[in-house]
Amino acid sequence: MEAQLHNREQIFYGWKIVAASVVILAFGFGMFFSTNGLFVVPVCESLGLSRAEFTFHRTVIMIASACALPFYGKAIQRFGVKKILFVGMAMLGMVTFGYSFATNMMHFYLLALVNGIFFASVSFMTIGILISDWFTDKKGVANGFAFAGTGVGAAIMTPVISRIIEQAGWRVAYRFMGAFGAIVLLPVIFFLIKDKPAQMGLTPYTSPGVKQETKSHVYNLSFREAIRTSRFWLLSIALIFIACYASSTTTHSVPFLSDIGYSPAKVSAVIALVNVVLAGGKIVLGIIYDRFGTMVGNNFVSVCCITFPIAALFAHVPGIPWVYAVSVGMAGCALSVPVPILINKYFGEKDYPVIFSIVSLFITFGSAVAVPSKGAIFDFTGSYDVAWIIFLVFAVVVAICLFAAEKTYKAEGARL
Repeated sequence: MEAQLHNREQIFYGWKIVAASVVILAFGFGMFFSTNGLFVVPVCESLGLSRAEFTFHRTVIMIASACALPFYGKAIQRFGVKKILFVGMAMLGMVTFGYSFATNMMHFYLLALVNGIFFASVSFMTIGILISDWFTDKKGVANGFAFAGTGVGAAIMTPVISRIIEQAGWRVAYRFMGAFGAIVLLPVIFFLIKDKPAQMGLTPYTSPGVKQETKSHVYNLSFREAIRTSRFWLLSIALIFIACYASSTTTHSVPFLSDIGYSPAKVSAVIALVNVVLAGGKIVLGIIYDRFGTMVGNNFVSVCCITFPIAALFAHVPGIPWVYAVSVGMAGCALSVPVPILINKYFGEKDYPVIFSIVSLFITFGSAVAVPSKGAIFDFTGSYDVAWIIFLVFAVVVAICLFAAEKTYKAEGARL
């Protein structure tokens, strides 16, 4: 009973976990991921590399990350999120610092291999698992605020790193990022992160007056049991397709808008709106899932996914690029907030980290395939129109899969 009083008498420690998660994703995932493009030109000019050679190290990171993801679920179950975060952040800091000593492309590739192995340790997956352990209710809002940290980090650190590169060079910028990430985040992880509420004599957050559903085995499945359900594959297919168009659209939005005649200033404004929505949209999506439930949340995601390729096809019409920006941003948010909510609801806590890591592997695969594929479509056809039509088909499949996953979940529960 004492533990339940946290909801009313004091700030529940889980909200401090959320605040710490914002910092971790801002200056971990957000800083390291969002600033990659800033190094392309200076590194290539300094070392005499082609852009294809240099950017291939990002592919190495994604491949290594994909190979490592299946092991993260079991590692989190065995060691806990805190240890995974701490070791991963320490390694990412050292690898980023190590980039500053590279003198040829092979150095970047070798460091990228290590980077990829530990990349997932500071990601939506680990933070999503942590938040799920701390919250029974308000998962959407908690995840939304935590995941918004990536946008905060990008907004703060992109101009900072750009300025350092301009004033002191890319080697100093890499050293700054590695040292800054470790110095800021390791103490946050060590002193603030707790794996479970029970470590502090608390229970997961529940809203006052809300009657909790009685859980049964259908909501608490092992990984082997989960992959035998249709909703696991329906959800996975939906997330793969969302990853395909979310990641590739982010990469190709600037050339797409430029190709259809918009000025650099207009393109920059549209992309800025996309980034604002990617940050704030996570909070909005979290509120929708919490207040209206997963069916409404899934339908909202589906509408956004269908809207943006249609908007892209008519983006030459004045005003439509703003619709494109909002819908692209909200569709991109579907790879963060809904994922831990739906996995936890559909499969329960028993093998939650393992299931989350495998689903994250599928998302990584979708992202890795889509970015070069969309570029190849442009190279072959001379425009992005075919890609938008394909993405519209993907969006319809996403809507069907998300709707069907929710229906099969409810149907299976009704049979118990």
